Amino acid sequence: MSDWRTLEIYSTFIQVTGELEIVRPDRVSDAVNRFGDYLHLRNGWAEPLSVSYPILSRTEPLLTVAKAGVVLICPLDDAGDGNRALWREKAVHPASINTQAFSMVGDLHMEPRHTLQDHLERFPGDFIPVTNLSALWVTAISSGTHAVQRPFALLNPSAILSFSIR
Repeated sequence: MSDWRTLEIYSTFIQVTGELEIVRPDRVSDAVNRFGDYLHLRNGWAEPLSVSYPILSRTEPLLTVAKAGVVLICPLDDAGDGNRALWREKAVHPASINTQAFSMVGDLHMEPRHTLQDHLERFPGDFIPVTNLSALWVTAISSGTHAVQRPFALLNPSAILSFSIR
């Protein structure tokens, strides 16, 4: 059995929206971290984060996204990813994080007794679960900005420029 989850995927200048197939009992984080270097979305489209950044796009029936270009992945629907069979206790760490595109604060969820740096060194390709995310797009030279507030997101560890655990 599978479900289709609507995701917003943020890069430096573009937001991609589309549906990712999640095969149960997987969660969004399992699907993102488990398979290859690409995500395959259906009914996807791209939008600029700034009105002064033009792109030519329309809704595509199938759209492939390179994980290497992703900063954040935000599920738009709350499908209750709380599958008890896959639940593991995680330590919650309030943090401030900067990427080339976003300045953000939120709660990072990592293995107990491990720091963010430990996680980054042990699992360099695994997207990091973040709850209570507040992010501000910082690449705009003009006065226009883009703010993202989500209850849950996945952060690409390779996008991190700096971090501070609070």
